Amino acid sequence: MEMHQSSELAWFRTELWRSIVRPREFARALAREHYGLAGVLVALIAGVALSLGIDLLVLASKGIPATGLVGRLLTDATFLAVRLAVTAAVVSWLTVVALRASGRRWVTLDQLFTAVTFALAPLVFAPAFEAVVTVASTTETLMAGAVVILLLVARVVVGVALNIRALLPPGHAAITFVLVVALAIPVLGDQVARMRFVTYAAVPALVSDLAAAPATGERYEMIGFDLTLPAGWRNASTGNAGEAARFESSAATVVIARAAASPVDTADSYADNIARQQRLGVTDIWQERSVTRIDGIVAVDDRYGGRYDGRAVLWRQFTIAPGSQGLALVYRAVEPADPDAALAEAAAIAASWRIRSASGG
Repeated sequence: MEMHQSSELAWFRTELWRSIVRPREFARALAREHYGLAGVLVALIAGVALSLGIDLLVLASKGIPATGLVGRLLTDATFLAVRLAVTAAVVSWLTVVALRASGRRWVTLDQLFTAVTFALAPLVFAPAFEAVVTVASTTETLMAGAVVILLLVARVVVGVALNIRALLPPGHAAITFVLVVALAIPVLGDQVARMRFVTYAAVPALVSDLAAAPATGERYEMIGFDLTLPAGWRNASTGNAGEAARFESSAATVVIARAAASPVDTADSYADNIARQQRLGVTDIWQERSVTRIDGIVAVDDRYGGRYDGRAVLWRQFTIAPGSQGLALVYRAVEPADPDAALAEAAAIAASWRIRSASGG
């Protein structure tokens, strides 16, 4: 029994390595060899590796050590691994169904699943490269880490193309490749977004400064930040949980929302959480998003609105997450007389925002 298990493991290692270093040879073998459940194992390993690699890169971009976060990293890795394996199975099944609907039976589900999953094999190197970045976290190493992830993903795409081409004629292979990629991208959209913010952290110049003149008026010094409010605004802070400050005028409110965020979260995920809370009970929702810089810090700039109890409500929200905590400046106006002027006022207030402490304390 032990010899059999050893031989199975040796076969798996050999095939995994061959799919990485000799992809064309591996692709040619797909039509005549049976890989069984090995593809599931590859997808799980690749998912764990990709998750760990990106998490380590996000932590490095914030200057946060990975020690003490092993449990969270492994939990994230497990979820992404399962999601990747399920995605590969669903994508393969839908593709085979589409091919058979057109009267083509050139490829089996097992073959296409193997083609997709073994193409993911290069991702196993991600944690090793990104661990180096966490040790020497500089702008250069951070950018190098992001480039490594992008190169590994590009290698995965090449592997998928080679494997599918080995199973199908050129025209149908091209259509199948596009279908596989198109179905897979939405599922991994969150990881793409996280890599985007890591890139911004490495090269802040990619993001333009907020195009608004800072508000003039009374300057408020709060715990961890300063903010200027125009004439007509007053400090209405109540000490409510999750609120670092609250200001009100006759037409709008500004809340600085503070909440503990996971160190591996990026500003966009925290922005989504805050906006989701704001929009409870709101109908006819619309939203626009961009990325900007405030006082040198990358911020998510959200503009959204809708109707609540029959009244129009408008928000502009600026969210940052430079460390283990996120902050959001949330401007809200109910039935604004001039929506554009309200959005401009929100931008002017945000432009005056100065963060003194990443932790907010």
